[in-house]
Amino acid sequence: MPDTVPRRLVGALLAGDLPAADGARGPDPDTGGEAEVAAAMQRRARVSGLVIGLVAVIVFPAWSLLDFYLEPALASTFLLVRLLADVPMVGVLWLLWRSDLGRRRPELLTLVILAFVQLSVCWMVALVDNTESYAAGLLLAIYGVGGILAAPVRWSVALVTLTWTGLAGAVLLAPRGIPHVDVVAVVFWLATATVVATVTHAVRHTLGHSELTTRVNLLRERERTRLLLDRLERLSLEDPLTGLANRRRWDVELDVACAEAGASGQPVAVVVIDIDHFKQVNDRHGHAGGDAALREVARLLIRRVRSGDLVARLGGDELAVLMPGSDADRAVELAEALRVAVSGLVPPGFDPGELTLSLGVAAGSGPTPTELMHRADERLYAAKATRNAVGTPLPRPRAPHEVADAPR
Repeated sequence: MPDTVPRRLVGALLAGDLPAADGARGPDPDTGGEAEVAAAMQRRARVSGLVIGLVAVIVFPAWSLLDFYLEPALASTFLLVRLLADVPMVGVLWLLWRSDLGRRRPELLTLVILAFVQLSVCWMVALVDNTESYAAGLLLAIYGVGGILAAPVRWSVALVTLTWTGLAGAVLLAPRGIPHVDVVAVVFWLATATVVATVTHAVRHTLGHSELTTRVNLLRERERTRLLLDRLERLSLEDPLTGLANRRRWDVELDVACAEAGASGQPVAVVVIDIDHFKQVNDRHGHAGGDAALREVARLLIRRVRSGDLVARLGGDELAVLMPGSDADRAVELAEALRVAVSGLVPPGFDPGELTLSLGVAAGSGPTPTELMHRADERLYAAKATRNAVGTPLPRPRAPHEVADAPR
């Protein structure tokens, strides 16, 4: 959006923070929060550094107006110096804004920008008669770093050290010397600014770090809660043994599929499945063996159905497949394929052919869920009369003698 940059700069001035991107995910609840806090502090330092650098690039040449008023004889020279200093300052500001270095070391680049300002002002202090007026300009950068830069306090200390060093050089190298009274006044003001800015920076950084730590911890807890709720929701719809949908999800999906079939006229089919002689399987192999057999069958069903079909465990050894958009032919084809495939399953400790299925198929374009399941259950019971069979809604193929006796 067009107002993104101004909004971020205003946000940096008011809160020292970078507004979160839209749709951004919370922090990973499984990672340490300190790294996230450090990353957030670095983002704040970059944004606040951009604010400071932009102000410095604009204001430093604008001070030429004061030069023409206080030091008209030197104003042209000072204007040239300010413009020359502005060139590398703009370059460093661009690095802070666009480069990877600006993202990794924003405090250093901010200090480099302000170093041009402070050293240029110190050079001017050595040449002017209005020492106090020019030296006062040194305080602005110090206060700016102490009050705005969202970085550790050592960066205020670094700028203060640079400023004191530059001022000492100005006092010692001034061609005409600087009156002692001016030196004392400047030292007093600079010392006061040093203390105020350093303490302000330390307090602000401590509070900012504490606030960010609290925020990150809250976001971590919110993300952990979201993951737990997702897991609970998944568990509420999933059979814990097989990983298939449970009865609750089956009922919901079946209602939806039947309603859509009734509205669109498209068919919907179900295949209801029982593992044959499952009690004997449990008696022979124990409940662990029975559970293993259920899981093997469940995995086979998942591999064989279409991506849009739903496989569920309705209870015990009863499984089912919901097939939206499928007619009876497609459902019978799937049921027969499942019956053949399962008969070839041989879990550890089982004999070949020990696992078989009985399946009941029902399909229609406008049945209620109860009607559809009732039909499928009837055909399942018919299939269980012989076991290892598919009960279908299709006409039973006639025997050869029935075909011969049929009226022509």
